[in-house]
Amino acid sequence: MGRITLKRDNYCRKNFSRNRFPASPRHILTNKLSNDKDPKSGKKKGPSRLRVLVVDNFSPFTEEILNSLRRLEKLHIHRKFFEVTGKDLAQCDKVILSGRRKYSREINMVNSGIIKSCRLQQKPILGICYGAEILALTLGGSISKMPSHIQGMTEVSITSSNPLTEGKSSLLVYESHRYCIAKLPLHFKSLASSRLCKHEVFSSENKLEYGTQFHPEKSGDDGLDLLKNFVKI
Repeated sequence: MGRITLKRDNYCRKNFSRNRFPASPRHILTNKLSNDKDPKSGKKKGPSRLRVLVVDNFSPFTEEILNSLRRLEKLHIHRKFFEVTGKDLAQCDKVILSGRRKYSREINMVNSGIIKSCRLQQKPILGICYGAEILALTLGGSISKMPSHIQGMTEVSITSSNPLTEGKSSLLVYESHRYCIAKLPLHFKSLASSRLCKHEVFSSENKLEYGTQFHPEKSGDDGLDLLKNFVKI
């Protein structure tokens, strides 16, 4: 993934719509959920539960996140980052932020808005790779550039008991990134580390916000177990 700085992206300039995802999370919370009415009673229908919202930041591995959720038989909805609406966020139970392929200012803006909205709604959120990095940055943490691009399988040691890696002391995971989380936000805790990264898995103290520096969707049984544990939260 690329660095997180301010720069514009031509694709996103053409496709990103402010109307689809208001910049302020307060606006998201006040969006109407549905104007549909029951044909018999005439009463407004309540929102349907979408379970897991997968935010696609153009990661090459998004399809594998979706395949993992299908294997787990978990209801989910897939939205490219610029398609996410307040209705999507209000109706889902949990949110997963994918990694990304290249830098985009708009991707940063939208993901930060989603993170802030989830915090306001006390909705569980999992950031994967870039998703973890923007989660940390949005809430006051920092990232640093690694000496070289990291790609391949890595052993991760669990340093603190947590719901995502329940019953495990280590994981074998797939990494693909050039940056890593250097400093966690206030009231966050590191849950796992490796020889490459100090904060391979981390969470907020309220255990609603989680990040993984690696890609669980590419990490075999260990990764599938982690995703299964997240959707159970």
